[in-house]
Amino acid sequence: MREVIYSEARWRLLRDLRARAIELMEHLEAEGFTCLVYGSLARGDVSRTSDLDILIPYTVSPQLLEYALLKKTPIVRRVIAQATPYYAVKAYLYVSEKDTVSFPLTPLRSEEMDFYKLAASLTLEELRRDLRRPGINKMLQLIKPTPYGHIELPVLKNLEESARLIGVSPETIMGRARVLLRRREKGRTGLFRSMELDENISFEEALRMLEARNPSLRRRLA
Repeated sequence: MREVIYSEARWRLLRDLRARAIELMEHLEAEGFTCLVYGSLARGDVSRTSDLDILIPYTVSPQLLEYALLKKTPIVRRVIAQATPYYAVKAYLYVSEKDTVSFPLTPLRSEEMDFYKLAASLTLEELRRDLRRPGINKMLQLIKPTPYGHIELPVLKNLEESARLIGVSPETIMGRARVLLRRREKGRTGLFRSMELDENISFEEALRMLEARNPSLRRRLA
């Protein structure tokens, strides 16, 4: 176990990042898109390299979402990605070099939604209330928020406690651990497929291209 005490600079960084998230989420929800923020911003263990990860957890019209976002911020990149041949295909709209608004192009299964529970996620209202949730980071550490910072525990050595705190099964955590370990072996993302779209290709066209190459995706869409 390791206890981390936050400096005033780190608390200030967390407040600044959360203020940015609230501003963007308020805009999205005013436009009709319910969303979550997930990852270090929900847990609280932010650093200078932390990004803004906002999820719309259901399928939407990409064109309507892009139109709504452009009222607030430029979109600098558009990416389509699939973690494994069997996972949902997701779209990522980059509103800066690292901050994203993502949404599934195929409906998320319950076990796929569990990823956001594992990483920790918050609704806009929870973010306004300044809540922090326990979750697992990319180094497979359980982050337990405290009033002074957080406590870190190795997930694989504290499986039962991690599952209890997060509210998922130990099997779900082990599945996530396998994905993260595979990513370490294969590089930064370890994604099955990731493709940046140019301005002439829509997300729907890109999804059809993936479907043509991927029998598992064709079966899922059918």
